[in-house]
Amino acid sequence: MSVSLLARPRGSLRQWLLGASVIAVLAGYGVLLLAYGWLADLDRREAHREMASRLLALVQQQGALPAKLSLSGVDAWIVEGSGGTRPLLRALDRSPVLPPLQALVQRRQRGVPVAGPWDYGGQSYLSSATPLGSKPAVGILYVLQDVTLDIRRQQRNSLLLLMFAGLSTLVSAALLRPVLNAGLRPLEELSDRMVQIETETLGRQRLPLTPQPRELQRIAGSFNDLLDRLAVSWERQRAFVDAVSHELRTPITLVACYAARLQRRGINLSAAEREQLHLIEEEAARMGRMVTDLLDIARSDAGQLTLRRERFDVASACLEVVDRLRPVAAGRLHLAPESAEREHAVHALGDPERFEQCLVNLVDNALKYSPPTGLVQLAWECCGDAVLVHVLDQGPGVPEEDRAHLLERFQRGRSTGEVPGSGIGLAVVDTLMQAMGGRVDIGDAPGGGADFRLMLPMAPEPEISEPARSAQRAVPGARS
Repeated sequence: MSVSLLARPRGSLRQWLLGASVIAVLAGYGVLLLAYGWLADLDRREAHREMASRLLALVQQQGALPAKLSLSGVDAWIVEGSGGTRPLLRALDRSPVLPPLQALVQRRQRGVPVAGPWDYGGQSYLSSATPLGSKPAVGILYVLQDVTLDIRRQQRNSLLLLMFAGLSTLVSAALLRPVLNAGLRPLEELSDRMVQIETETLGRQRLPLTPQPRELQRIAGSFNDLLDRLAVSWERQRAFVDAVSHELRTPITLVACYAARLQRRGINLSAAEREQLHLIEEEAARMGRMVTDLLDIARSDAGQLTLRRERFDVASACLEVVDRLRPVAAGRLHLAPESAEREHAVHALGDPERFEQCLVNLVDNALKYSPPTGLVQLAWECCGDAVLVHVLDQGPGVPEEDRAHLLERFQRGRSTGEVPGSGIGLAVVDTLMQAMGGRVDIGDAPGGGADFRLMLPMAPEPEISEPARSAQRAVPGARS
């Protein structure tokens, strides 16, 4: 787990750095504990060897150990060549050590290292076996040292160190959190500056280099270079769309006008020819609307899309759209009964012409995706301090996973099937609604289908001048 955590950060960089730091601290304490155990064992072995060397020197010089010599937890025995044993030194607080001595002799005979520490009878021993002379018959000096208490003391100290290591790690983690927050703050500030950069300001906004840490200056410089390239590319794309849209508008208008003129003046035209001219006129009108949409997008990208924000009647705008689209809707477009029966007017704040354009785009979209006999309804309601206009259809609806990108340019849902479309109509609606201070939402219609909702701020009531208020008071029964 720790290897994968240190290998690649996932999720929050702050959490990854904190976790990696804690693991590094724990690893350091682990190495310290291992070193402590290794050094303690090394010291015990070295002390035992020095003690065994001194005992051997005394035995070789005097033939025996002084009677007054007493070493706690240490037993020294000589195993003579004939097999006999005689104790040289025995701890005062211990019983005879013949069983451990036998185990020590057997270990040496089997070729097992006798230095230890090794366990016998629940005790831990360090031992050594040193020949007394050049001939084996002279005998071997065995020194047996009980290090049980020393090892237990070391284990207790290691446990205490482990507990203090855990507490120290918690304190280190608590102190590391503000340190990491302070260290990552420049990165967060840099991210906030990046988020504030918009399409319209690609050529003007740049990330500052001087207050940044040295590690972030290179990132900021590379990002500024990327902004320069994006600004050039965006300007070329915008100029291309603007130029092409203007160039297409004139020929498309001419095609539509000539098709309409031929239909009016063509006396000897057959039914098939009139149908073809009608088709040409409809397609030219559709291309004209598409060019208008492209021009609106280009103006929005250039920051030149200016819309009025005035008080208008939402019901009148919806009725105007219904009357305008009645010939193409073939009786499928209606006002919702609950909206048509409202007596009081609902006023919104926005551009009435552009709002009707948005409604036309949504109704046209709903008519295309609804069944041939499916109805499309317009409804409006007050929602707090906003006005909500619904375009309800009986089509397949919009899946949840498609709603996030359906309002983007040149994007279409997966349920469009064979229905033709350019993918810019809804993007234009979203652009115009945002320019008016509103928004577009997509939901499910109550009886199945899609519910495209246009939301605009509710218009405040107009202020009444003092003369008009006085005249209103003069009318009998008028409310002040």
